[in-house]
Amino acid sequence: MNTNTSAVHETILLVDDDPSIRITVKAILETQGYKIIEAYNGEACLNICQQQIPDLILMDAVMPGMDGFSCCAELKKIFGYKCPPILMMTVLDDKDSLYRSFDVGMTEYVVNPINWQHLTRTIQRLLQIQKQNNKLRHQFGELNHLKEVLDTKINQSLKRYKQKQPTRAISLNLGLNLSGSI
Repeated sequence: MNTNTSAVHETILLVDDDPSIRITVKAILETQGYKIIEAYNGEACLNICQQQIPDLILMDAVMPGMDGFSCCAELKKIFGYKCPPILMMTVLDDKDSLYRSFDVGMTEYVVNPINWQHLTRTIQRLLQIQKQNNKLRHQFGELNHLKEVLDTKINQSLKRYKQKQPTRAISLNLGLNLSGSI
């Protein structure tokens, strides 16, 4: 049963080398209405993201080949502020791994064993924040466009004013010169 009606069109990229974890997480998140895309390691994640940027990435830290830390750093380098939120889901519960995950740009960190209610609420919260950020970026873009339009109109008005100004300046100068010569 879909208890999260806003999730119907949201896509989560699930990146984990353990197929049983992917199956379990996928089943739970699909019941919440999310569309799930799967990748088995960091390289596969990058390849998928080059084709389609998901709304959120749920990633394991320890995987063969490119691990979650390296993949996150690469995603941030490639996509910058357009990078979707990245939620690390891992067995690593030490402070160094936690700090390292945030240093490379991870958005949130959840330690196994997973509390499923906490995971789904964290996903909802991250997606809501992402939507708000996207809305703000869109509004900022609109404001920049309006500023450019206004700047153009001001520059056009100044140009017209300056074109009329020389005649006024000449007549003023003549008047000053005449009054100065008397």
